[in-house]
Amino acid sequence: MKQNRSKFLKFENETKVTYEELHIRHINLLIDIKNKDLNNWFLKMAIINTFDDLKIFLNNLRKNKNKCIIAINGKKIIGYLNIFPLNTKETCLKISKPKLINKNCSLTRRELTLGLIKKSISITGIKTSSWLINSEINNNDLISTARQLGFQPSEEIKLWNGNNLNSSMKESILGDNLINEFQEINKENLIKVVNFIRSNQSPLIRNILDFDQKDILKRNNSNSGALIFNNSVLCTILKDINYQNQEIYTLTISRYWDNRLNPILNEIINRFFVRSPFSILKTYKDNFQINSFLEECELQEVSQEIILLRNTIIKNEAKQINKINQSIESIFQKLNPQGTPYPSPLPLKYK
Repeated sequence: MKQNRSKFLKFENETKVTYEELHIRHINLLIDIKNKDLNNWFLKMAIINTFDDLKIFLNNLRKNKNKCIIAINGKKIIGYLNIFPLNTKETCLKISKPKLINKNCSLTRRELTLGLIKKSISITGIKTSSWLINSEINNNDLISTARQLGFQPSEEIKLWNGNNLNSSMKESILGDNLINEFQEINKENLIKVVNFIRSNQSPLIRNILDFDQKDILKRNNSNSGALIFNNSVLCTILKDINYQNQEIYTLTISRYWDNRLNPILNEIINRFFVRSPFSILKTYKDNFQINSFLEECELQEVSQEIILLRNTIIKNEAKQINKINQSIESIFQKLNPQGTPYPSPLPLKYK
C-alpha cells in the first residue's frame, strides 16, 4: 500500500506543471532543447526578462538607502550596525548603535565598535560630509570610541512616554475641547513648518541636517501635526527618522511660547498619546521650559541621549585662530570646560 502511494506521489510530481516567466536561471533547461533557432530565441528572451527584473530591483535599491555593516570572525557574524541618510541630499548619515551578536570572540566590545564605525565612515559616498550617532548618556564605551574617530558631543536629548497619564483624564480632556488649530502638515502650511523647524534648531544642527520640504514630508504621518495660530506655527510634532524601528516623535515649541497656551499644549500631548499610546516624545535637554512642562503633565522620562557629530564644519571651527580684536576674557572663556564632561577618546594605536 505504501509503495503504491509513493509511486502515485512520484507520478503526480512528474506530471505537475508550473508556469514561470522565462529567466536566465532556466539556462539548464535550454540545454536540452535541440532546436538551435528556438534555443537562441529562448536565450535572448531569458536575458531580456532577467534585465527587466534587474531594473526593478535597482530602482527599489535606489529608494532604499540603508546599508548594513557586519563584523565577521571566522565564518560567523559577530556584530553589525546600520547606516542611512537623514536628508534627501544624503549629506548627513545616521550610524546606528553597534550591536554585538557573538560574545565568544577575541575582540572586545570597544574594538568591535571602533571597527564597525570606522568602516561605516570609509564606505560613504562623496556627497556625505556629516555623520551622526545617538548614544545613551552613560554609554562611555560608545562615546569615547566615537570621539576617537573624530565625533564631537553636541546636544543632549530627553525621551518621554505617556505611561503615567490617566486614561480617563485624557478622554475627558478630548471630549471637552478639541484643538482645531493643531493641523496636519500639508502643502498649504509646509513652508511655514519648515521655517519653524529650522529657526528652532541650533545653527550647527541646522547646517548639518539641512532639512528641506521633502525631508519634513518624510517625517509626516497621522500622528504628526503643527499648532498654527494667527498664521504662525507655535508647536510641531514630527516623526523622528533617527529611530527607524521605534515610534519616536520630536516635540518642538516656539521660543516665544506663552505659558497661557499651556492648556492647549497639554491637550495636544494627551490627544497624541490617546492615538499612539506606545510612542515616545523627544525634546532637547536645554529646553528647560518644555521639559518642566512635560514633568507637570506627568510624562515619564525614559532616557537621556547625547548626539555625537563628525563634520568638516566642526573641524573648521576647531581650527579657527583667535582674532586680534578678541578680549583676553573671551579667549580664556573658550579654554574653560563647559557643560557636562564626556568620556575622552583613547589615543589611536598605530602599527
